[in-house]
Amino acid sequence: NNNNNNNNNDLPSVDDGGLKRGKSPGAGAITHHHNRTWNAAKDLEVGDEVFIAYGPGWFKERGFQVDVSPRKWDVSYLREVGYCLDNMIIGPSLIEDAGRGAFASRDLEGGTVVAPVPLIPLSRSSMSMVKERKDGSLVVSTQLLQNYCFGHSNSSLLLYPYSHGINFVNHNSSPNVKLRWWEGSVAFFDKPILELQQLSTSQIMLELVATRPIEKGEEIVLDYGEDWAKAWNDHVEAWQPKEDDIRQLSSETMNVDEKFLIIRTQQEQQSNPYPVDVFTSCFYQYSEFAKDGKPAAPSPHPLRSIAKWKHGMIASRNLRPCIVVKRGEAATTSNDDPKTDQSYQYTVHVLNRPTLNEAERIPKGHVHFVTHVPRSAIVFSNKLYTSDQHLENAFRSEIGLGDLFPPQWKDLL
Repeated sequence: NNNNNNNNNDLPSVDDGGLKRGKSPGAGAITHHHNRTWNAAKDLEVGDEVFIAYGPGWFKERGFQVDVSPRKWDVSYLREVGYCLDNMIIGPSLIEDAGRGAFASRDLEGGTVVAPVPLIPLSRSSMSMVKERKDGSLVVSTQLLQNYCFGHSNSSLLLYPYSHGINFVNHNSSPNVKLRWWEGSVAFFDKPILELQQLSTSQIMLELVATRPIEKGEEIVLDYGEDWAKAWNDHVEAWQPKEDDIRQLSSETMNVDEKFLIIRTQQEQQSNPYPVDVFTSCFYQYSEFAKDGKPAAPSPHPLRSIAKWKHGMIASRNLRPCIVVKRGEAATTSNDDPKTDQSYQYTVHVLNRPTLNEAERIPKGHVHFVTHVPRSAIVFSNKLYTSDQHLENAFRSEIGLGDLFPPQWKDLL
């Protein structure tokens, strides 16, 4: 994190990776969000450290007194102690029901460190999640995050890896890579699990190493261990498609289907509703309106305000529920395609969502409308607990570390 950030990020891609609900036993076992891309916000030189802004207050909330200043590193030092982060590229996996996979971006010799694997220690109990059904009954399930963690069946400790591409490396009993501990991690093997889970920075790490020569374009695969393989095989054998799942229409599908390019207004939805599990969301930054101190247009009601949508608001942090109240034709030129999603502009009633900071929250009791909203600033979203990751029969299991897992951390024997 740094206030002098030197790169910006685009919106992530959102799709099911080809694992269709009701058609694949892998549905709900992978994240639908991927491919978040960071672009340099200014020219960078070799050796410049890359920074992003995590938002105001990030350092203060974590007990740091000062900001971190950007620095330039000696290239020879980086080559000596650093790791290459572009040995893998992401694409559709060649493994059935796996979704996406990691592929070698270049020829790799045996023994090459394909990627560093820094780890965040987590608690197994933190993966549990309780949901309430419509009839009031409770369902205890496991978070999707567990599928991406390393662990051992005899330990309450889970280790989440967060290096580029590592979360896309799939299982194969004939692997071309293996894991090994980074030498600096050994000092932490005798640390109590609770102490590990309270580390404010990642200090333990694995390395993903090629066990043989890997050709450019070959899928990178790792042996997840016998426990994982048995859990997956048992899941596939027991899995049965549900009729409701086969018919389900997700927000991801609607966001790419031309049938839904024109957004229905609230009135139109009275006779032609969208699926009950889907709602409309808009990219909008309320703080841009609030700092002006007055509505963009006069309103006869003191608790209502109207603002005009501004360019530059399409960012993940600005996504929030909205109700489409009006649709009108946008200004076009002779070169505009009338079939594109920009043929109309919308007036929306913007709502709050959980986790918005105070500056972005519309005051309680206040009704805020936004005009001239382009179609590109409106997306379909899934209601809470209705996406594939919340399927009751979705696969869940951590990746096994086998004999690599330190015996000191096996607290469930």
